[in-house]
Amino acid sequence: MDKTINIQEHLLIWTHASIQVMDIRHIRIQTGDEFRPYLFPSSAYLYVTHGSASVLLDGAEHAAKPYYLLHGGKGTCLDIRLTEPSFQYYLILYKSSLPLPWKRYGREHPDGVLPFSLQFGFIPLHPAILYQLAEQMLEEWLAQERLEQLHVKALFYQFVYELLQQMDQQQVSPVRPDLTSQLVRYMEQHYAEPVTRDSLARIFNYSAPYLSKHFRRETGTSIIDYFIRIRMNRAGALLQQTDLSMQEIARSVGYTDVSYFIRLFKKTAGVPPGEFRNNSLRKANGSYRPIIRLESSIAPRRLRHYIDNRDDNHYQYSGKGVLPMYKSKLPVGVALLLCMTLLLSACERPANTQGGASNVTPGPKVNTSSNTANAAAKNTNGSSGTITFKAVNGDIQIPKNPQRIVMVAGAFTGHLLALGLKPVATGDESFNNYTEGKLDDVVNLGNDIPYEQIIELQPDLIVVWNDPAAIEKLTQIAPTVAVDYGVPFREQLMEFGAMTGREEQAKAWIEQWDAQIAKYKPLVQQAVGERTVSIFDAGSAKEFYAYGSFGRGGDIIYGEFGMKAPPIIQKEAIDSGQGWAKLSLELLPQYAGDYIFISGWTGEENAAWIFEGKLWDSLPAVRNNHVYRENSRGFVFSDPISLEAQLQFVVDSFLGTK
Repeated sequence: MDKTINIQEHLLIWTHASIQVMDIRHIRIQTGDEFRPYLFPSSAYLYVTHGSASVLLDGAEHAAKPYYLLHGGKGTCLDIRLTEPSFQYYLILYKSSLPLPWKRYGREHPDGVLPFSLQFGFIPLHPAILYQLAEQMLEEWLAQERLEQLHVKALFYQFVYELLQQMDQQQVSPVRPDLTSQLVRYMEQHYAEPVTRDSLARIFNYSAPYLSKHFRRETGTSIIDYFIRIRMNRAGALLQQTDLSMQEIARSVGYTDVSYFIRLFKKTAGVPPGEFRNNSLRKANGSYRPIIRLESSIAPRRLRHYIDNRDDNHYQYSGKGVLPMYKSKLPVGVALLLCMTLLLSACERPANTQGGASNVTPGPKVNTSSNTANAAAKNTNGSSGTITFKAVNGDIQIPKNPQRIVMVAGAFTGHLLALGLKPVATGDESFNNYTEGKLDDVVNLGNDIPYEQIIELQPDLIVVWNDPAAIEKLTQIAPTVAVDYGVPFREQLMEFGAMTGREEQAKAWIEQWDAQIAKYKPLVQQAVGERTVSIFDAGSAKEFYAYGSFGRGGDIIYGEFGMKAPPIIQKEAIDSGQGWAKLSLELLPQYAGDYIFISGWTGEENAAWIFEGKLWDSLPAVRNNHVYRENSRGFVFSDPISLEAQLQFVVDSFLGTK
């Protein structure tokens, strides 16, 4: 595959990007100073001002001299080797964000990698203006005043403009970073941490499915399998070289459950760790190696986020994220070894599916005559204690009354709570003020999928988003049901009732909900009349989004109460079936209803100022104090628990009690 990039393809992306300058420094390195390779914590420009050095970006060497300019994305490994006694350069760190459509482009078209991740180095034909801009940016940055900070951003955009113009004139072609080598370096350094496919995707700015597919294509194995083997290699070295206890070794390679570590080691090495250690001791020359090693022939070097130097203009601290430094791409031999080794399952199906305490009581048996779209049917083998549930990922054999449910799709946890069930673990999004006190003692899985932690929980049912790669991995742990977002909430609750043997509880909640709607609907309709309602959420400093029945109270406002939306929102967000629409800020008066609800959780942190100023103050809803903000994380969801809280907020807002 051609690794070069046409600059013209990225001009439009730069135009739509929102940029935050993270830091600007002028760094001096002299002979005798210690310089350790480090990882770019964000996208970065490096602009040489004095001296010369061999500068490596992910192992690609650049002969850098005055006015040489380099760029690398987040996760790029930088190494500098002096060729003169002194070397000085500007380092400009910046973070980019894109509106939703462009974010989707970047994740759905990873081969068209975004410009913020690209690597290049060259000497501009007209370096003086870039030098002056860099110098002025540093001066303004050090002032630390608001006006100067705003000027830094303006200067940065001018810097990028001048740079892209000169790159186009000189036909400089950036290249994609060596993603596989970056992933390997990161995993080898962070083997003791809970690394997941999703966390890697977030760090390296790719979609998780693409990252997984790319890594398997390049190495012949999955990311998780490779990561486990790295851990087992390290554990093997500790077993051979130290007298640490099994618990200490397990913990040092990222496992809190010693028994699980022992099982996994045996599966990898073919023998338990104790036997591995004894065999190693009997081999005086240390040649006994049941584990096929994956390390590069190049010794890893410790990295730091910043440069360790006493100069005031140098970075002085180190942090997490240090990586080993490679001088070449992933060796072909490693990939061949990987293809020949045993492909690991990231986990084993635990024999005891009902072990551990549970605060869930069995519900009624499943009604096989249910009319729900995904109704469950009893398994023909009545003694098996399972049912066949028709999920979006196929017919899944699940326990009749699952006792240990792991909600990887945390946005749906409210469905379980409404049925009187509590999961043993759920995603981070489940924990908000709507569920406060309802998830005590429930494990927080975070924002990724910690496969090994899920194994330790011994689930008998896992609920996950409709992500084929995640489903494939989780299915090896326990029966896994995929769910889709956007299903009408009554229908979705009935599906969860069928899934858990609690259809009667689901029907009871719906009946109670319908009674609440019947009580409040005429009151709200009388108060609002024919006036329109908008639901907004800021996406960036230049754009915002309107929502239909897509959480954020929309299921109630437009669905249950039948409120009117401004025509453009009705067309673009509701009638389209999409549930949301990106709107132009300049046309805000056309989209703003007589009542406005604002979701405060999902937008950019610096976008709050959109909802203020002369344009905003001129809106009828603002003048009449009909603007209502709900900052709860749960406001974006459409599960029963979130809907109950949203109903109270919406009713209080419309009836003037809030």
